[in-house]
Amino acid sequence: MKEGKVNQPQVKQNPTIAKFLDLLQRLFSLFLATALPAVTTGAVIGVSVAKSAIMAGAMAVIAVVQKLAAASVDGELTADEIKASFQK
Repeated sequence: MKEGKVNQPQVKQNPTIAKFLDLLQRLFSLFLATALPAVTTGAVIGVSVAKSAIMAGAMAVIAVVQKLAAASVDGELTADEIKASFQK
């Protein structure tokens, strides 16, 4: 063992869990990226900020979930199918 380095055990993650966590992170990021501009727009036109943010974020997430569902007709999502679902 080299000095200054702590020997940490390697954690193996289940590929299915890793894919699920990746999807969850991507969907959350998509929600935020879509909801933030809606907050400003909602404030300007007098719509409730929370309602406009939730509607914009939810619509974007639902659109991607619909693409993911269509891509998983065989019951398995590949990395390419996930990537394609998040592209506009």
